[in-house]
Amino acid sequence: MEVFKTNKKTACYYDTKYNINMNANIKLKIQNPLLRSGLQALLEKEGHFLLLRDESYDALANLCLFELNNEEDIRHLKNMESISSKNKILAILSSNDLSLVTQALSFHVEGIVMDNTAEEELLFAVEYILKGRKYIAPNISLQFIEKLGRLGSPSLFSSKMEMLNQKEKDVLELIMGGHANREIAYQLFTTKRKIEEIRKSIMKKIGVENNLSLTAFYLNQELFGEKKLGTN
Repeated sequence: MEVFKTNKKTACYYDTKYNINMNANIKLKIQNPLLRSGLQALLEKEGHFLLLRDESYDALANLCLFELNNEEDIRHLKNMESISSKNKILAILSSNDLSLVTQALSFHVEGIVMDNTAEEELLFAVEYILKGRKYIAPNISLQFIEKLGRLGSPSLFSSKMEMLNQKEKDVLELIMGGHANREIAYQLFTTKRKIEEIRKSIMKKIGVENNLSLTAFYLNQELFGEKKLGTN
């Protein structure tokens, strides 16, 4: 059984199954006034969350709803990552550019939904991320699957996978798991610069120029490959 409990200073998410209390302070970084007002009304109506309106309280936010429109927003995400790695981010995608999705996932983003998503799905994504999980909206995932089908046959991608050494496979798996370069460096006991070099090497060997095609390569291996990435 899972319930929400609140007090005057913060909204606390209480998961009785795991006996965990989670702060549920939410910050909206939404430029579109209609989208912002709609999200604000939805979250306030639920009564389970505390919206932080003053920027001086940004550090207290446990989840930030961030509007994702263009490359400028990606640069803003990168800046947010350098400031704090504690706050979780749910990106609200207002564009059909899937490359924004792959770029966002390389930073500190735990979930992505479309700006026209149903209220029920949005609330589910918020709660899912507050539990420490990642959430990608099904309609976004389907777009990646369609992209994958246009990029080539499984056998073509399998032959390219064999060109990667074990370290590159490990790094690729962590990248696709949504980990930022510095997190990967920490897990693999190396430097962020080294991970960036390995990432470039992976893309060169596979023959892709952007994160979207890199994601398609990974999905192809997960769906059709005889061996999973990261395994011998």
